[in-house]
Amino acid sequence: MDSSPSLWKNSSFLKLWLAQMTASIGDHCYSFALLWYLLQATKSGSVLSLLAIPEMVAGLMFYLVGGVMADRYSPRMLMVGADVARILVAITVGILVYMGVEEFSFFLAAQFLLGLFSSLFQPARTVALKSVVPQEQLGRANAILDTTFRTIRIIAPMSIGLVASIMPLSTLFFINAGSYLISVLFLYAIRISLTDQQQGSTTKMTPSQYARDIASGLQELKQNRALFLILLFSNMGFLVWQVTYTVGFPFMAERMQQGNGSTLAVLLGFYGIGNLLGSLYMARSFYTRYLLVIMVGWVFQAVGFLLLTTGGTAHWIAFLGAAVAGIGGPLIGIPTVTAIQIKASSNSTGKIFAINMLMFTFFCTLSSSLGAIWMGKWPVEQLFLISGLFLAAMSFVGFLIEKRAPTEQHQSSSA
Repeated sequence: MDSSPSLWKNSSFLKLWLAQMTASIGDHCYSFALLWYLLQATKSGSVLSLLAIPEMVAGLMFYLVGGVMADRYSPRMLMVGADVARILVAITVGILVYMGVEEFSFFLAAQFLLGLFSSLFQPARTVALKSVVPQEQLGRANAILDTTFRTIRIIAPMSIGLVASIMPLSTLFFINAGSYLISVLFLYAIRISLTDQQQGSTTKMTPSQYARDIASGLQELKQNRALFLILLFSNMGFLVWQVTYTVGFPFMAERMQQGNGSTLAVLLGFYGIGNLLGSLYMARSFYTRYLLVIMVGWVFQAVGFLLLTTGGTAHWIAFLGAAVAGIGGPLIGIPTVTAIQIKASSNSTGKIFAINMLMFTFFCTLSSSLGAIWMGKWPVEQLFLISGLFLAAMSFVGFLIEKRAPTEQHQSSSA
């Protein structure tokens, strides 16, 4: 039984949570404003689809850099620095929008910079959380952060739409900058208890030292088979998830009788509700078999996608399928981060988290490429069917591996 004090009495966790909550609200303001502004300026869906590419490229280039820095330097100050840099980007984009600038390359550059600073921030946050929260409460802490993010994603669009209707669109970018400023204040106020992450900070960072740090992280992952399997199976499913979510859902909404933009919004809304239910469940759960929970998450995704194959004829089953699939998301993501924080050594937590994000980006990029090949060539029901069967087969293999894993792979503290 967990006898640790409530997380809400942990001032450092509370400040980290408040920082993430305010930053998430601002991020939604930024995303909404940018998409709407560029849609009005370009009238091109193809142009909007390019916005994600610079962030993905930045992640591929800088996640390992962020991981090394998170393990060597103060994660608190890295987060502060990343948020200060994002304030400058948000203000710059806000000024561009206020001036009516429509040069798309400026906005692509801004997306690249945001991806870069996010690549520095996320490993640092993972390491910081490990330092300020007791090990037995890490799973719950990750679930609380995840639940907060998903709740904001459901609620924020309504408030943002109201603000956009009564104020200039550029205001939303300045709100985003203000949210990052609040985040900086909370992060800076976190109690300086992260000394275990600053032991190597006096060593000058050279390219050779950077290479050695990366090699040490890879070596640890090679020796820790249980953690490698967790990372592999938690990310492999994104080979079909990315294309199914970004391409399959819009095509399914169009396929459904009298389908339109509101149908897509309802589908995504049900998926979001499923996400929230999954996060709330994980916030109350205790588990040590991380791979097992991850496989259960992919089973939810598989069942949901298979239910979505009926979307053309049975709309209510499609909506139910979207919600079922959504439940699986937190069951995959939360145990993965928690396993990294618990199973990785303190000297490699940031690097292994960065490797996890690289694997995620790789599978999502490959999935997007498959989507470009698929688009328009198969009925959308077939896409959901193949994706669901793939996830079911992958989950079956994962369950077999998890069942045969040595007992010591399951022995870790409660999450």
